[in-house]
Amino acid sequence: MMDTELEQYKSENARLKAEVDLLKTQLQANPYKAMFESSPDIIIQLDISNRILIIHIPDVSFDRLNAVIGKDIFEVTPLYAHEKMANALQSVFTEGQAVKYYSEGETLGAYRYYDNYLSPIKNETGDIVSVYFRSREITAQKLAEKVLLDSERKLKTVYENSIQILTILDLDRKFIWFNRNALLRSPSVLGRSLVLGTAAETYIEESQRALFISNFNKALAGQEVTYLREVNLKPEVIFIEYTLSPILEDGLVVGVSLTGMNVTKHKKYEDYLKSINVELVKQNERLNQYSYIISHNLRGPIATLMGLVAIFEQCKNDPAQVKEVIELIKKSSANLDTIIVDLNMVLANSNNEENDRTEINLQEECAGIAFLLSSQVEKSNTTFVYDFKCESIYSIKSYIHSILYNLISNAIKYKSLHLKPVIHLSSYIDNDTICIECKDNGIGIDMEKFGDKLFGFYKRFHSHVEGKGLGLHLVKKQVEMLHGRIEVKSAIGEGSTFKIFLPK
Repeated sequence: MMDTELEQYKSENARLKAEVDLLKTQLQANPYKAMFESSPDIIIQLDISNRILIIHIPDVSFDRLNAVIGKDIFEVTPLYAHEKMANALQSVFTEGQAVKYYSEGETLGAYRYYDNYLSPIKNETGDIVSVYFRSREITAQKLAEKVLLDSERKLKTVYENSIQILTILDLDRKFIWFNRNALLRSPSVLGRSLVLGTAAETYIEESQRALFISNFNKALAGQEVTYLREVNLKPEVIFIEYTLSPILEDGLVVGVSLTGMNVTKHKKYEDYLKSINVELVKQNERLNQYSYIISHNLRGPIATLMGLVAIFEQCKNDPAQVKEVIELIKKSSANLDTIIVDLNMVLANSNNEENDRTEINLQEECAGIAFLLSSQVEKSNTTFVYDFKCESIYSIKSYIHSILYNLISNAIKYKSLHLKPVIHLSSYIDNDTICIECKDNGIGIDMEKFGDKLFGFYKRFHSHVEGKGLGLHLVKKQVEMLHGRIEVKSAIGEGSTFKIFLPK
């Protein structure tokens, strides 16, 4: 009986061994094996004691992988991954549900990111017998996301802190985004706060809505439209320049950006330049009138020239005398021409313009002059420092402009050879007068030598730059016509300070 049982046992054992060998052969021929080994993911099967049963790591040899089979997973993984992995395994075993988590840290000499997935493997009775663990490296994706997020964050910061009004409208002209400045400015500029989903034209007075919709439709057609609007913010009036631009996606217009910029200063400056131009035209007209007057008061000098011509006719046969007379004629003609030009400049500024007095903002005036002298300012790298305690004065604009223009121009022209020009312009109350001060760090003037000649006609004290010596003469003349006075403090190498005292 025992022999029979032993034979049966041997037979059954042989049968089972044959089945196992067949199963191994089938597994080796299994087409999924090639897919498993070619997977770019780390794939591991763990038993309930966290020991490795099966492991696949891309680009790692079979011998190296075979060496870790049977080891605890925590023995072969980086320390930074242990806590999250332990929590995930506990959840899988206790809850029987798949778990997904992310991990990151130093691995194989580089900082890496992983997307991890654990799933229980159950037997036919529903008991968990092992765990499927898939770990996918997502370092490149994470780094790209970080770059994108960083760019978006920077771009958002730029948009949110922009001084411009920035908004985006959908195809129905409704607001779908606006920046902080747009929200803050909307109550004063548009009458009420912006609200997402509301139509843009509802913020515009009815008389202007048709124009806005027309411009919006042009933007939908692919055009960029810019227009100016005047906004009365009582007592101030501001100017907003709006621009409607199409937003394209794959060549199609998907929205419209509406941007606005406060151009009030630019508009005022433009008006200021226009007023200066009008003043120059008036000045030119006065110069033409003075030219007419002067030409009629120079008959005497012209008669002298005519006399020299008559002498030339009489002595034309004497070469030596002819040469002498010709030189006299040339010299006399040149001097006469210079007198006419210079007298025109002086007399044109001698007209009493009491009726032309107006309020003048000193800083705006100086900024306007700096603009007119921009090429010299940039070339010399000049810096302006303003300190106008008395911001405005009531005077003749053309005279104040001419005075400041000459002082600033001279400060740049006679700059130090070793220092970048710094021009301090200030104003303050001095007893019953308003003092306008222009201080520079230029080459300075020898006051002991030239102080009494400083404002003379045709007086120059430096020969290394071009000039006729009329600038300071005109400044003094114009200051006196404004019933003021001028004081100068200067020294060689220490710069110059000009103080203009005018009645309040």
